Order: sequence, then structure tokens, then C-alpha cells
Amino acid sequence: MAESPASLTMQEQAHEDIIITNPNVVGEGKSKDLSTDVLTDSGDVSPGKQEDKPTAKVPILNRIKGVSLFVFASILASTYGGFVKYMDTLPSGEVVLVTCSYAACLIGLFISFQGHSVISFPRKKWVFLRCALASTALPCKVWSVQNMPLGNATALIFTSPIMTCVLARVVLKEKINLFHVFAIVVGLTGIILIARPSFIFPSEEAEDYPLWYNIVPLITALSLSCAYVCQRYIGTAVNCLVVTFYGLVCQSLAGILLQAATQSSYVNPSCYTFRVMLLCLCFTQATSTLSVNKGLSYEKATTASLIRNLDTVLAFLLQVVVFKEAAESLSLIGAALIMIGTISLTLSKMFGVDCGVQL
Repeated sequence: MAESPASLTMQEQAHEDIIITNPNVVGEGKSKDLSTDVLTDSGDVSPGKQEDKPTAKVPILNRIKGVSLFVFASILASTYGGFVKYMDTLPSGEVVLVTCSYAACLIGLFISFQGHSVISFPRKKWVFLRCALASTALPCKVWSVQNMPLGNATALIFTSPIMTCVLARVVLKEKINLFHVFAIVVGLTGIILIARPSFIFPSEEAEDYPLWYNIVPLITALSLSCAYVCQRYIGTAVNCLVVTFYGLVCQSLAGILLQAATQSSYVNPSCYTFRVMLLCLCFTQATSTLSVNKGLSYEKATTASLIRNLDTVLAFLLQVVVFKEAAESLSLIGAALIMIGTISLTLSKMFGVDCGVQL
């Protein structure tokens, strides 16, 4: 018995409804959109380009995990900087090479124990782009600190949250709210007050340097921002241990290039304390990088970059408490501003408050 045109139309409509509502069914000529923000079975967020579509809301616990990992990474990064400052007799390239290569071996052991593959994994181009960007940022940052006034280099490097905010909005379609804007403004103000760059606070003792030197710390900031966006796009598609392993390997190569560029000879640390510190730096570097990569599977790239402003505050406290440097009033005000911006952003993430305004 022939079916009527009306019944055929109803069947075709029902078939289209199944295709639209069932994410496991992909119709002919249609591709499954993997770019939207979805929750995996483990509760992690697999991010990509976030379109203006109704998606599952990220659980509060995941937001707390992401923020906690970024704060932990800031503590480790500041500790790393303190150790490096103490071991100033060792060449910078040697410190980077030794710590990153040993850290890569440590992460490699974890990968072998868990049975992850370092050869067969998706989004290889994004993984290697993320590693290359992070490895570009490292030598540029060291060069900036060595060849520019510390305040100028620090202020320019920490323009990274602004770049991350713009890139994440354009590439990943991440929404930003008033808490993000507030954290960016007070965070950058706080960093300027702590670093006191000579182009804002001129003084007779300010060191003169070529204008093009300012490009290098800006390259550092841009590389860090792009690396965060890449890692956010990778999400949970690639195990964070694998990404961390390749990142440390690339940074080890960057250490070799830095050592060659500065024409420094390798120094054998005869002091037992230095050897112990190098081992501690290996663990610190591995854990810090892993924390950032894992945290970006839970939280937005803009949030991660803003919370990492804590690096400046913790480094300032380390200078005052450990290295007994005098604390000036402007530096204390700057540290307080960064803390206010970071805490407000953290609380907004934990309680899901966005002021009702999103850009």
C-alpha cells in the first residue's frame, strides 16, 4: 500500500527531530559540532569555540578545582623564581635546561605508569603550537629581565591578561563579565605600582635602553596568551600529562638556545645546596605546568591569566620576607589591588555570579 505524501512528510520531520536532538546521530551532509562547550563523563569541560547556544552549566566544584589549580601554580611559580634568584651564579640557560629536562623525565614516568601514548593523540597541531608558544615565552622573559629594568619588563609581560581576554573572546567566543574587567583594571594597576616602570615613574636613576627592547616582553605576553588559548581549545581531548611532557621537552630545547645565545659556559654546581635546589626546581616546574594545563580544562583562559597575576604578589612577598628587601607603600597598595581583583573574580566563579552583564 502506497504511503500518502502527508505521512511521508511526518516521517521525514520525525527523522530530522531525531538527528537534531540526539547528539550521537549526524545526518547526511551535516557535521557534528565539536566546538561547543560540553561536559564530559568525568565532569571536566571539553572547551572549544563557544557559540551562543544553551549548554550544560559548569558545576561549581569544577570551577573551584580550576581556580585552586591556578592559585597553586602561582605559588609554585613564585617559589621557582625565588630559587632561581638565590642561585644567581648559575647561567639562566643551564637552570632552564636542567630543570625542564628532569621535569620532562618525571612526567614521562607518570605517563608510562598510566599507559598514555605520547605518539597517538588528537589535535597534534594544537599541542605542538601550545608547546612552541610556551617555549618562546620562556627565553623572551629571561632576556627581558636580564637586559631591561625589572619594573619595565614586569609591567609589559603582565599585559598578558588583556591579550588573553581579547584572544579568548575572538577565538573561543568566551564570555567576559564585569568581574573580568574589574580584575584586569585593578590587576594591571597593582602590577604597575609594584613594578614602577620608568616610562610611568621617571627617575634620574632610570636605566636607558633602546626603545625596541620593549617588543621582547610584549612577545612574551602574547606568547603566553596564545598558549593559554591553545590549551583551552585542546581541553580534555588530550591528556594533560602528554601536553605537559611535550611542553617541558620544548622548554628544555629553549634552555639550550638561551645558553648558546648568551654565550655562557656550563657551571657544575659544586655546592650541595644548589644541587638539592635544582631537584626541587624540577618538581616545581613539572607540577606548576601540569596544574595550569589541568586547570584550563576546568576554567576559562581569561580567568587563568588573571589569577596568575598572583605571581607578582607572591614574588613581592618573597622578596620582603626571605630576601629582606624593604617594602614601599606603593608596592603594598599594588599588592592589595591585585588581591582584591583576584579574590573578587574567584568568588564570582565559585558562586556563579556574573553581574548580569556579559560582553
